Amino acid sequence: MLIEQQYKHFQTFGFLILPQLFGQEELQIINTEFKRGLEKAYFDNPFDGTCRHWTTMMGPETPFFAHLLEDSRFCQVAEQLYGEDVMGMGCDANRYVGNTNWHPDHHVDPIVDCYGVKFAYYLEPVGAENGALRLIPGSHKNPLHDDLRENLDKFGFEICDVPAYVCELGPSDVVAFDMRCWHASWGGAIDRRMCTVVYYNNPKTPEEEEATRDRAGRNAQTPTQFQRPEDPLYHPHWIANAEGNPKRQRWINRMSELGFFESA
Repeated sequence: MLIEQQYKHFQTFGFLILPQLFGQEELQIINTEFKRGLEKAYFDNPFDGTCRHWTTMMGPETPFFAHLLEDSRFCQVAEQLYGEDVMGMGCDANRYVGNTNWHPDHHVDPIVDCYGVKFAYYLEPVGAENGALRLIPGSHKNPLHDDLRENLDKFGFEICDVPAYVCELGPSDVVAFDMRCWHASWGGAIDRRMCTVVYYNNPKTPEEEEATRDRAGRNAQTPTQFQRPEDPLYHPHWIANAEGNPKRQRWINRMSELGFFESA
C-alpha cells in the first residue's frame, strides 16, 4: 500500500518509483519465464535485434508472470489509485530495439476515455543513456497533456532534450505511471528487456463503457501488430481461472461484459 506522500506524488506527477519490489529468487524466476515466454511466442522468428518482440505472459508456461496481476504489491496499489473495482488487464514482456518516441498510452478525456496504471520493470539496469523510461511530470492532466499533443513535434527536440524525469531503475525496481502520461526512452541498446503489469479503471458511465469497449477492440489487434495474428490476447488458461481466484474472476466477468475476449 502507498503511504500518503506516495499517493500524492502519483496524483500530482503521474508516476511513482517503487524500489526493491522483487527479491533475488523472484528475479531468477522472472528471467527464466521471460526467456521461455518469448521463445515460445517467436519460435519461428528468433530475435535478431532488428525489431521489437512482444508477448503477453498469462499462460501456464509463465505462472509467475500470470499471477502478478493478483500480487498485492501491484493490485493493492492499483486499487488505492483507482478504486477497489479496478480491472487487472494483463502482463507482458518486451525486447525493445532503439528509442521509443514520445507518446501517451491513453488520452485525457474524463468523459469518454478509459485510463489506468502501468507498472514497468526492466531485467537490466537502465539510466539516461541506455533506454530508461522518461516521463513528463504532470502530463496525465490537462492542459499540459493536450499542449504536448499539439506542440511536442513542433519543438524539433531530440527525445533526450525534452524536459522529463528519467526513471533510473535496477532489475528489482518498478515504476508505476498513469497511462495518460507522456513517456519515451532514449539511447536504448538492442534487446532492452522490459515487462509491464497493467490495470484499467472500471468504467462507471455509459460513455466510459463505450470508450472502454472501443479500447478492447483496439487492444485485440495487438498480436497482429506484432506479426502473430493467430495468437489470442488473453490466454484461455488465464480466462479459465482454474484456481478460482475471486478477484481474477471478477475481472474476467467485467472484461467479458466489455468485449475484451471477443477475439480470444
